Order: sequence, then C-alpha cells, then structure tokens
Amino acid sequence: MKTREQLQQTLCDRLFWHTAERDDAIVAKHLFDHHEMDVVYAMDEATLFDSFFNYLQQIGVYPFLEHLDPQKQQRENIAFFKMTLVFLMKVVGAIKTIDEMSDLLLTDELLMSMCGFNAYQVKNGSCQRAYYYPYLVIVGSGERKGL
Repeated sequence: MKTREQLQQTLCDRLFWHTAERDDAIVAKHLFDHHEMDVVYAMDEATLFDSFFNYLQQIGVYPFLEHLDPQKQQRENIAFFKMTLVFLMKVVGAIKTIDEMSDLLLTDELLMSMCGFNAYQVKNGSCQRAYYYPYLVIVGSGERKGL
C-alpha cells in the first residue's frame, strides 16, 4: 500500500521536475546569513496539487473539465467536475487502489477542499447511501469497512 511519503515523492517527481527543489542546507545558510526569508513554500501534496490545478486553469483546461457531461450518470449528489478532480489526483499521484485513495485523498480535508468538498462531506460522506448497505460495517472511528 502506498504511504503519504511515497505519494509526496511521486507528486514531486511528476509535477515539480523543473520548478522546485528542496535543499534544507541552502535555506539554513540563507537564514544564517540574512536572518530572514521572503517566503518559504511547503512541498507537500496540497501545494503540489494546488500548483497543478492552477496550471490547468492557466492553460484553459478547467472549462473543458467543467463541461464534461457523462450522459449516463445515475446519481448526481456529487458534481462530475469534483469527481474528475479527485480522479486527476488519483492518476497524478499514481494511486492504484480505492483503499489507498481513501487513505491518501478522500480523508484529507485540505485536498478534498481543493476539489470543492467541505469538511463535513470529508468526515461524513456526501450521502448516507453507504450506511444502508449490509456488507459495510461502520467501525468506532466512523471508518467504513467492507465485510
């Protein structure tokens, strides 16, 4: 199973191959010499996806994504655009399984807010449908586990 650190490394490899580099020694030397720094950017998955989504907006991809209409979508409680952004994260992050997707993306409030979900939806889901399926068990933490 992919870990958060592996996800971060994959994202760095795929999204920031030429634009950013982490070098703690240079940062420390600059702070020692100048005692201040204009700005420091975190290089975590949220920062990488934020930059990636901004890039997609700048090159005009978002309007195409917003107008995707899967004609056969049966349940429309989640906008297709939001699902598209989540699956873009899955593909770019090289996340292979739904379990990994749940652990690394779907339970991360910051990443999900970037796709348009709020904290309540991240914690409780967007509907109660999963609670009615007999093959799912809700454990003490609210986590849904299949039997």
